[in-house]
Amino acid sequence: MGKVTTDIYTFAAVQNGGFMGGDTMRSHHLPCFVFAVFALCTAIASPKVYGGEEPARFRFLTLNVWGDYFENPVPEREAGMEAAILRDTPDVVSLQEVTTNWYQSPMFAHLGKAGYALVRGDEAAALRRAALKGKKTPKHINHEPLLYRTDRFRLLDSGTDFFHLSLQSSKSVTWAVLEEKTGKRRFAAFATHFWWKRNGLESDTIRELNARHILGVLATLRRKWGAGLPAILGGDLNSTEKSIAHAMLRSGGFQNAASHADIRSNHCSHHGNPVRGADGKYHGSVSPAAMDIPDRSIDHIYYTKGIHALRHEIGVYQEVLDITDHSPVLVEFTMGN
Repeated sequence: MGKVTTDIYTFAAVQNGGFMGGDTMRSHHLPCFVFAVFALCTAIASPKVYGGEEPARFRFLTLNVWGDYFENPVPEREAGMEAAILRDTPDVVSLQEVTTNWYQSPMFAHLGKAGYALVRGDEAAALRRAALKGKKTPKHINHEPLLYRTDRFRLLDSGTDFFHLSLQSSKSVTWAVLEEKTGKRRFAAFATHFWWKRNGLESDTIRELNARHILGVLATLRRKWGAGLPAILGGDLNSTEKSIAHAMLRSGGFQNAASHADIRSNHCSHHGNPVRGADGKYHGSVSPAAMDIPDRSIDHIYYTKGIHALRHEIGVYQEVLDITDHSPVLVEFTMGN
C-alpha cells in the first residue's frame, strides 16, 4: 500500500493502544390449553416489559448538512436545516460537515431555545493527542457534533478525536454518555464521518481503521461506565454495509438499523448535490429508481446490545432535497432499564 495507508496504520496502532384487554375469563370455564394459547398470543402482541413497565422509546437522527466547501452558503439553507432536524423531534442528533459558518449561524441558538444542547467534546485535547502522535495540529474544529434533548437527558461524559489530521482534518468522531433524567437508562451516543475517497482497498482500509478507532473509544467508555453500556452510532460512513469498515463495526457488537430494525426504509440516503436554479435558489431532485436501492446508502445508524430498533426511516421529502446532498436517517429505538 501507499504511504497514506502506512501513516494511518501507524496512527491507528498508537490510538488503539492509548485510548483511554377483553372480557374477563374464569379458569374453570376454559381448558388449560386455551390459557396457554392466550398467554402466547399476548406475549407476541405486547411489547417487551422491563421491570414491570414498557421500555422507553427514543429517536436518533443522523444528517450530513452539506458543508459550505462548495460555494454553497449556509444562510440560504440554515432555516431548512433547522426544520429538518426538528421535524421528527429526535432525542439525539448526529451531524456531519458542520463548519465554522454553521456554528456561527443562528441555527444552533434556535436549537438551544428548542431544548437541545450541543456536544463538541474537548477539541483542544483532541489536537494535543494528535500532536503526541506526530501529527500536525492546525487550528481546527470538530465537524461532527452531537445534540441531545436537555429535558430528557443529562450529560455524564463526552469527547472527540480527529481520525487523521495529516489526511483530512474534518473527519472525526464525537461521543457522549447520556443518562435519562429518571436515572433508569444510560447509553453512549456517537457522531462520526469516515474517510471519503473511493479508490479501492487503500481507502477501504482507512475507513476500517476509522471504525476500529470507535471500537477503542467504546471499550474505554465501558471500562469507566460499565461493561454493559449500550451504544448507538450515526454518521456518514462513506461506504455501504458490505464494506470492511462495517464488518469491523459488526465485529465489535454493532448492528445496522437498516437491516435489523423491525420496520426498515427501502430508500438510499445519498442523492447528490442540490443545484441552483433559474430562480437563484437550490433545488434537489432524485429519480425513484436511484432512491429505491437501499444497498447504496452511505449514511448509517448502528447500535449494540441493550438497544432494540423499532423503525428505520430515510427522509426523501423535497424540503431536505433542496438543502443537502444527504437524506436524514432516523431510528426509533427502545432501551431497557
